[in-house]
Amino acid sequence: MNLELMDIFRMEYDFCWDTETWFLPLESALEGLNSTDASWQPPGGGNTIWQTVNHLNYYNALLVRQINGTTPRKKASNNKATFGDIGEPADSEWEAVLAENTFGGVGEPADSEKWKAVLAETRLICENLRKSLAQVNDSQLEEELVGRLARQILHNVYHIGQIVLIRKQQGSWPKERE
Repeated sequence: MNLELMDIFRMEYDFCWDTETWFLPLESALEGLNSTDASWQPPGGGNTIWQTVNHLNYYNALLVRQINGTTPRKKASNNKATFGDIGEPADSEWEAVLAENTFGGVGEPADSEKWKAVLAETRLICENLRKSLAQVNDSQLEEELVGRLARQILHNVYHIGQIVLIRKQQGSWPKERE
């Protein structure tokens, strides 16, 4: 088998989104989750699953725009409350990105329709990312894009693990999975 680097990135994104292997993809981590559990805040603080999904949606949609060369969306408030002062961004392109509040509010326990809309947005971003990655071949790769793809895969997996952990803390994770 002779895989190109982009073949590996596409495979890893499939593992992150909906292909279950030795770790859970996002689709499995969110399966059966309702708006009440999605907006549950862990004891002692921290982000809700709803906020974490908003955050993943933001950065995966950003990656789609970066791959496709489209312009960034509107600015929001900053993330200093979550991350503190993380220092200066590597370049001016990231300054606006790092200034955005990518988590949003904690979610609304009684608003199942809004939660369903967040999940629909997640699926749409996943499909858009798949389509965008399908258009990239190894000859188009530059070091910056390779770094973005690699970091985003790790970022996705990190937050998927958080979602599963929060679900286990709150008791919404199934005792046995098929």
